[in-house]
Amino acid sequence: MLRLFINYRRQDSEGYAGRLYDHLLRHFEREQVFIDVDNIPAGADFVQALEDAVAACDVLIALIGLQWLTIADDAGQRRLHQWNDFVRIEIASALRMGKFVVPVLVGGASMPSPTDLPEDLVGLARRNAVALGHHSFAYDVDKLVAAIKDAVPANESFKPRPNSETLRRKDDALRGVRSDVINAVASPLYTCRVENGYFPVFGEGSADANLMFIGEAPGKNEAKQGRPFIGPSGMVLDEMLGVINLKRADVFVTNLLLDCPPSKREPTPEEIAFYEPFVNRIIDIVQPAVIAPLGRFATSYVLRRLGLAEHKGKIGELHGRLIRAAMPYGYIHVVPLYHPAVVLYSASQKELLRKDFEKLKVFV
Repeated sequence: MLRLFINYRRQDSEGYAGRLYDHLLRHFEREQVFIDVDNIPAGADFVQALEDAVAACDVLIALIGLQWLTIADDAGQRRLHQWNDFVRIEIASALRMGKFVVPVLVGGASMPSPTDLPEDLVGLARRNAVALGHHSFAYDVDKLVAAIKDAVPANESFKPRPNSETLRRKDDALRGVRSDVINAVASPLYTCRVENGYFPVFGEGSADANLMFIGEAPGKNEAKQGRPFIGPSGMVLDEMLGVINLKRADVFVTNLLLDCPPSKREPTPEEIAFYEPFVNRIIDIVQPAVIAPLGRFATSYVLRRLGLAEHKGKIGELHGRLIRAAMPYGYIHVVPLYHPAVVLYSASQKELLRKDFEKLKVFV
């Protein structure tokens, strides 16, 4: 499902933005067209909120009117050149993320020169613009929509429904990885598995899931049954999935470690290094469009694998962010989340976890 973001400055093109929004609803569903970020809570990082909103869309339409470049604040400083200008933040974010950005000229405006733009917006000047005329507005919007659909045929964060052959192939490949994990006698956790009568906890869910969750490590209950997230943390996970109208069968759930450690402790570097290749293979088979690592260890692994600088960040800073990244099979989004167990230790964290999960709605 294609998602569009309308970027505009109220003092410059608010009327045109409303008119464009109404016309776009003739071509797209209401939930596909995003026009305002007006619910940023007090104390929130508004730059991050704007970047997250842009990240969830495929196309940014930058409305440019006659005053777009020159509107200034009370001190006479151009708004577009200020670091905290919403219009600038949104366009710069879209350009940096590689979104399809379309300058749309209204009211007889012309494209700005690169020399008139702040450095992070210079790329906008190289985008071919579309003009919307007053008397040809509907016709021009139709041409704009056709150009968008031709250039961005499908949302990269959604996968087409798989055919039976694809599912069979992926199921077979996952069984091969599972077999290798079962026979992984060199694992630093293999002795613990055998001595306690545990099963490896490979993962479960759709072999062609759009959304994959990666936890930290299975506990004793999971290891006794060979299934991930079946204890109290699993109940929290199921509840959070319900918030976004999903069930376990709709996603794929696994862990960074595929065997249970001998005691309730953090994964060791040796254990992580051993199981990472298996988790890499699982990701490469499922090819999720969205990966939601649960907790700091899984988040660090995913971001490090993708070569992202954020892998050094703390989960308290990264949770709920939408991070765009490239995989061999295409672009994906990474959405770090707190581990569901956080709710078991602090009930007050449940609302925060719910809000973070709600950000996944755009990918459902």
